[in-house]
Amino acid sequence: MTTTMDPPQSLIEKEIDTLYQQARRGETRGKRAAGIRRFAAYFLKIVAAGGSLFVATGYAPDWNQFVGVAILIAVLMDSVSSNHKRLLSEVQAGYAYEFLREGVSREFNRSLDPLLRRRQRAATSGEAPQQIEKEIEDLQQATHKRLADGVRQIRESLAAADLKALETLVLDNERAAAQQRGQ
Repeated sequence: MTTTMDPPQSLIEKEIDTLYQQARRGETRGKRAAGIRRFAAYFLKIVAAGGSLFVATGYAPDWNQFVGVAILIAVLMDSVSSNHKRLLSEVQAGYAYEFLREGVSREFNRSLDPLLRRRQRAATSGEAPQQIEKEIEDLQQATHKRLADGVRQIRESLAAADLKALETLVLDNERAAAQQRGQ
């Protein structure tokens, strides 16, 4: 029984594969986080809006305090977790990873296909295989750069969005307002 083994991967091929997998994981993480955060956002909004409507109708005044506390907790949880801003950044990152991965993959395959065909014909046509291999290496280098730059840019955007969301948690405005009331 004969088996065909894949030729060993070069370092650049390994790095391209690693970056591709990073983009795949980022896409998956973004979609998963977006789903969880979307559920939490809707749940908290329903508690706040539904509870407000329940209290406003005066249907069960004995429950108003309990419902009011639930509304307060829901609003507090939403604002403390900066849920909406983080939801948007996670969704954007997931889509950005998906578009990066798909775009780079399509462009690489589209550019590599004619080079591989030329490599097959090189033996009979007399074309220098070194030139074809150089073009394949150049394509791999360009692909690696595009993936690395794209992943870095997405990660920087996510980090900036996280910092911006954390800035909203600062209580400086609340302290200043409390100090003004105390004067």
